[in-house]
Amino acid sequence: MYDEKYQDLLQATLAADSYSLGAHWVYDSDELKALDIDWEALNAPHVAWHEGKDKGDFTHYGDQLRILEQFLKDKDTFDVSAYMTYWHNEMQTFKGYMDGSCKDTMENIDKNLTVPCGSNSGDMSVIGRMVALLKVSHSKEEFLANTALLAKATHNNPQVLEAMHFFSALLLEVLESKDIRSSILTLKPLYSQEIQGYIETGIAAKDRDTVTSIAAFGSACPTEFAFPSTIHLLFKYNDYKTALIQNAMSGGDSAARSMVIAPLYVAQYSLDVVPKEWLDFKVR
Repeated sequence: MYDEKYQDLLQATLAADSYSLGAHWVYDSDELKALDIDWEALNAPHVAWHEGKDKGDFTHYGDQLRILEQFLKDKDTFDVSAYMTYWHNEMQTFKGYMDGSCKDTMENIDKNLTVPCGSNSGDMSVIGRMVALLKVSHSKEEFLANTALLAKATHNNPQVLEAMHFFSALLLEVLESKDIRSSILTLKPLYSQEIQGYIETGIAAKDRDTVTSIAAFGSACPTEFAFPSTIHLLFKYNDYKTALIQNAMSGGDSAARSMVIAPLYVAQYSLDVVPKEWLDFKVR
């Protein structure tokens, strides 16, 4: 159903993650300003958590998307139990950063808990992997069900599940040639007061400086910080490149935010919005 756009959306999401690597998880504002970074290009990482990574590599979020993509390459449906068996095997030799959600999920699988048995992590990073499931989803309902299973597999947290549903539904709206911002407003009443509050907070800051706004929301990983930051970016900027640069300059968990906004811009426009040099990432 979504084959026409799938590869473009996947490429744009991976490019966003690779671009974000340079300043990912840098939180100090003075350090961010002083970073030896070319904000127009791909950069090597500047934090110890990404030790061993280089310019053009992915953060561990991009690595997780690649694992999912590889699992799905010969599939027509999403079997979450088969995926978690594959994921568990891959994680045994994984060289990237092993975050809390991965560690807790690995422990749950080792305890033979029923899959999906993801951690209770409230981090929004799993939402950036949703595009891979377009390949094996043959209806809107199937895509929403698949993305929910994906979230439960590693981030089985009520807030993350609702955020995943919102951004998955938003992506489907934009893929039907609807505007990003008007689609956000149309979907907003369908969600909890908490999610509506995040949307309102992000929109209210659309005319403010991005670095200052994201610092005020909180630039760390939890959904309560990342969700309004993502909405702010989508309402403030009309283009992929500017949004991702400003997002990266805001530091913190920039990669997670970038992987959510990237496919939305490409769904509304085309892969042409992605700088060609950003597509020069390394697929190992």
